Amino acid sequence: MKLVETPEFSVEANPMFENTRVFAGSIALRRHPETAFSPQMSVWSAKRERKSPEKWLSDRLKDDGGKIIGREAVTFAGMPGEMSKVKDRLQDWETKEKRNWYRLRALLVSADGSTWYHATAMVSEPELAEIETDFKRLLESLHLKLKGNAANEVRAAAEAETAAVVEKLKDSMEKVSAIRIQQSQEERRLKNAAAVMAPVAGIEERFNAAVADAGLQDKREALRLIVMPTVAMVESNAADPEITGLSRIGGGPDLPADTDWPRDDNGLHLNYLAQINLADVPDRPEELPASGLISFFTGTDYTDWRVLYTPADATLTPYTVSEDAMDTAISVSQMIVWDSDLKRFVPNGQAVDGLSVSTDEAGRLTFSRDGVPVRAFASEYEFSRSAQTLRFERSLSAPFGQRGPNNNPRAYADIGIEDPSDFSIAVSERFKIGDGPQHQMFGITGVRDLAAIQQMAAKHAAQSGWSDISAPDGWFILVKLASGGEADFNFSDHGDYVFMINRNDAVRADFSRVYAFVDSG
Repeated sequence: MKLVETPEFSVEANPMFENTRVFAGSIALRRHPETAFSPQMSVWSAKRERKSPEKWLSDRLKDDGGKIIGREAVTFAGMPGEMSKVKDRLQDWETKEKRNWYRLRALLVSADGSTWYHATAMVSEPELAEIETDFKRLLESLHLKLKGNAANEVRAAAEAETAAVVEKLKDSMEKVSAIRIQQSQEERRLKNAAAVMAPVAGIEERFNAAVADAGLQDKREALRLIVMPTVAMVESNAADPEITGLSRIGGGPDLPADTDWPRDDNGLHLNYLAQINLADVPDRPEELPASGLISFFTGTDYTDWRVLYTPADATLTPYTVSEDAMDTAISVSQMIVWDSDLKRFVPNGQAVDGLSVSTDEAGRLTFSRDGVPVRAFASEYEFSRSAQTLRFERSLSAPFGQRGPNNNPRAYADIGIEDPSDFSIAVSERFKIGDGPQHQMFGITGVRDLAAIQQMAAKHAAQSGWSDISAPDGWFILVKLASGGEADFNFSDHGDYVFMINRNDAVRADFSRVYAFVDSG
């Protein structure tokens, strides 16, 4: 036998356990070569628990699982205690081999009751008798080198050493985890970038696949009349800030030299979202101009929005969003209060983050810091992480058509389809490009049918006094901007920001009377 010891105790180990480890007051023995089924033993000390030894062991055996096939009172090295034997199953995850697996556990209590000595042995069935005999011999060889307070002090030092090592391991694991997460994100980004740049199949090929996915090949021709022409937009890569007039989402707008960054009635600057060069758009409705730039902005709580049209021959000036724009927006929100009589925001008298505020004759607010004007945005949320160019592809969209008479578009019912949701989902999947946000122009989006959102737009037109465009059927979806991606907008809990325009306005390149809403359902 070979003597193995800690500062507190020692045991005589059988030479068949070639691998011996002593760490922080514990002894671990394992037979070589180390495999999933290698016999092993461990011995360590711990301060007494609040529970009785019998109750503590019962709870531990319950937590460990397996079938208890033996439990008896024992005395080893002059210390009373209890020993248990549990039968379980163990699988080698590499070879998939399974064996009966036994856990022997002993709990011994020191004479003064302050210290509990634990020991375990684990072994597969063929070696059970040999290891069980040697386990008892090992326990009998247990020799206490320290007792009472001396033992407690040594054990406290060992526990501190263990805690330090565990903390170091935890820190290392967190760093490794962070690296793996970063690598995984980069792999997904590269995979999505490749998918976004890859060519897509033709419209009819993808449509036929969607019909087959839904098992509706016999209704193919009728379904082709239901789907709507759409233009898909996806982020392709980071936009070059030196090039103006690109179709892109995020960043700052490109505006004509004679056009200021748009502000709301309170004087707050609207948050920029995206811009689309109409010359990039395939199969655009004839009502839209063939060229020019349309730029999208939003205000507070999605209750204010703006779309600007810039002719193609205009000279553009690029604008940027400062790195502290979000912090400034938060500070500004703490300096104003809503006046229900004036129906506008007014200063509340507070000065935050070195900002000062003034009000012009129209009641519009202007903010500055150290005498330098500061662009104060209406929303503290709609800020993009980076500007991304947009890729355009011809596409199709289908009404969602949830089950039920109130949600089932009449067109589906007319061709005998009770639940068209499988088909609309299949169309969405087959016309998806990459794994990023799926922006779009035209068509239909969301779970509501087109007639429902046309009614919403018509109601807004009537309330705004636009009687010439208050008929529902004149409205169509201009743009849907989705949350997420590298631009990283988050519209009301990862929703979609939908902008609509009336055909009468679109044909005149008049984008001053749009309707917008966020669909986050």
